Amino acid sequence: MNEPVLRPASTDDCELIATWLNDPEIHSMLSSNLRGGGLNAAALALGLRRRDQLWTMFLPARDAPPAGLIALDNIDPIDSVANIWFVLGDSSLRGKGLTSAAIARFCRENPAGLHVLSAWIVDGNDASVACLGKAGFEQAGRISQAVHLAGGRRDRILMQRVVGTD
Repeated sequence: MNEPVLRPASTDDCELIATWLNDPEIHSMLSSNLRGGGLNAAALALGLRRRDQLWTMFLPARDAPPAGLIALDNIDPIDSVANIWFVLGDSSLRGKGLTSAAIARFCRENPAGLHVLSAWIVDGNDASVACLGKAGFEQAGRISQAVHLAGGRRDRILMQRVVGTD
């Protein structure tokens, strides 16, 4: 597979992103503010304007439609840290290494000029743990019972990667 193409998300992408984030299989593993579904393009367009967020689309090839999203939130420009989360919207591309390759490229290019990226994953989402591991992240710990999901509690697995050199 060729290296994925990255480009900034735009308001033109918000309908597609909303479709992905409203998929119950996808939103069930996201933060509680995104977990319920019912997101619309207008609400997502507001996120694109926030200074503490950066959204990037990834494509399997230059002329292909977007396959997923890599997003930074809680960007802290003083400490040079942020939380990263991601979505593979095109389920036909699962298991091909596209998402981990896109995240690895995003980390190398480091468009926000950060030093450390962190992520959390719902315990049991082994595919996302493996994806981040392939992209150079390592487990940093866990927060017990920190996710309320499907009437029960699950741990958050914490991951991290140093991306800057300062």
